[in-house]
Amino acid sequence: MTDARAAKPAPGSRLARNIAYNLAGQGLLLALALVAVRLLYRGLGADAFGIILFAQTINAVLVAVFELGIASTVVREVAAHFDDDAPYVRDLLQTFGLIYWIAYAGLALTIFLLAPVLATHWINLHTVDAGTATTVFRILGVSSLLAVPRSLYAAIFRGRQRLGWKNVIDVGVNVLQQAGMIVILQLGGSLFRVAGWMAGTYALWLLVYLAGAGRLVAWGAIVPGYVAGAVQRTLGFSLRMVWIAALTMIHTQADKLVVSKLLPVSSLGFYSFSASIVGRASLVTNAIGEAAYPSLADLHQRRAAAELQHQYHALQDLVTYATLPVFAGIVFVATPLFTYVFDIGVARALLLPTALLCLGSFMNGTLTIPYIYSLAAGRPEIAAWQNVWALALVLPWTVVLTLSFGLNGAAAAWVLYHVFAYVYGVPRLCRVIGMTVSAWSRQLGRVALLGLLTYGTAWLLAGRSEAALPALTAGFVIASVAFAGLGYRLIGPELRTAVRRRIRSRGGAELHAAA
Repeated sequence: MTDARAAKPAPGSRLARNIAYNLAGQGLLLALALVAVRLLYRGLGADAFGIILFAQTINAVLVAVFELGIASTVVREVAAHFDDDAPYVRDLLQTFGLIYWIAYAGLALTIFLLAPVLATHWINLHTVDAGTATTVFRILGVSSLLAVPRSLYAAIFRGRQRLGWKNVIDVGVNVLQQAGMIVILQLGGSLFRVAGWMAGTYALWLLVYLAGAGRLVAWGAIVPGYVAGAVQRTLGFSLRMVWIAALTMIHTQADKLVVSKLLPVSSLGFYSFSASIVGRASLVTNAIGEAAYPSLADLHQRRAAAELQHQYHALQDLVTYATLPVFAGIVFVATPLFTYVFDIGVARALLLPTALLCLGSFMNGTLTIPYIYSLAAGRPEIAAWQNVWALALVLPWTVVLTLSFGLNGAAAAWVLYHVFAYVYGVPRLCRVIGMTVSAWSRQLGRVALLGLLTYGTAWLLAGRSEAALPALTAGFVIASVAFAGLGYRLIGPELRTAVRRRIRSRGGAELHAAA
């Protein structure tokens, strides 16, 4: 008889597979986003495009408070306790389900009532009347907020480490949404029809996740209900995570909210699109971080200290060396890309903000694995206090920089936030991880210097932004080859060992298949 435990995938192989699923899914979503924005901008105009992105920005702030707050608790508890304490996990999911649906109802009512105020007194409209903007805000606001309860069911997929199915759902619904928008716009459909179609796909998205989550953890666990004492074990952690998420969203969305108030809504649309591209380009960071969290939480729960340290160092190297080429590539193709979606004038205006957003997002990526490690270790207060201090010290500068330098200043504020995070957060995170700040800095400094030498040189030789796409592409490819070759020599032994093991296992599988 075959031992059932022998058939269970090794933690490392499952982590690698989940990272691959996330990369593929996020990459497809990025491609779909490019198609959607080009269609919206050219089919509906700059103001309508800006209204849709403003509505999505407002909802992103509200949704992320729950998605990154309580949902993180769900991922942690499902990953650590589903196999050994299923009744506790069921009670926790039922109680959190009730909280999520109550939160959705309250937020949806708030958006519905505030829509006229936002349309009349906050954004600067030119070609769309306030009544139309109000209706669109209500349609998109109430429907896209379904992501609040959806984030709970997505967290179940993450906790059970079923990220392949999660990405299939996300990509499938987005394909359907974009295809429907193409048909509507080709038939001359209005802004209302586009908003209505988007609302319908948001509802479908929730239903698919609901059905999948029910199969993963049993249907009774996803029925909302109050179970006394269910959240007592995680109350402190959950409250700190909600606090972290709320403040994080203030910092990550503050630039867009300030732009929406101080600049025309069309500028908000352009800037939000650039930020969304950079955000989607964080797919490597997000893919690795999302897959790493349940794995690190499980290792910490089992007190596997040696394996935990090994996995941390391998993941940190993987994030830093894998993300820098992605963000460099965004800068290289920014002008041709934005010219294709908008026009050359908008493309030139967005180049520097995009480069600054890429820099800030790379800095954010270097903090992802240390932050996730601190969550797995039950130390969310580090990020919580970091964001409290940043609220007082960084947020005012977002307003000042935007007033002084427009979109360039708004993007610079994103870099400034991460400079503060390095100064405040890194020493505290290093103590939790068990390494010195100087060791962490050397690990980051190697990849930063290598990126500057390779991609910086290629950018200068390619003629910067005014060069033709073939020249920029060639420069990026040559720089990437140099970066990969030299980077392999600089990565730590943990990641190098994992890469060699992966290559050997892949080669063995191919030889076995050939035989």
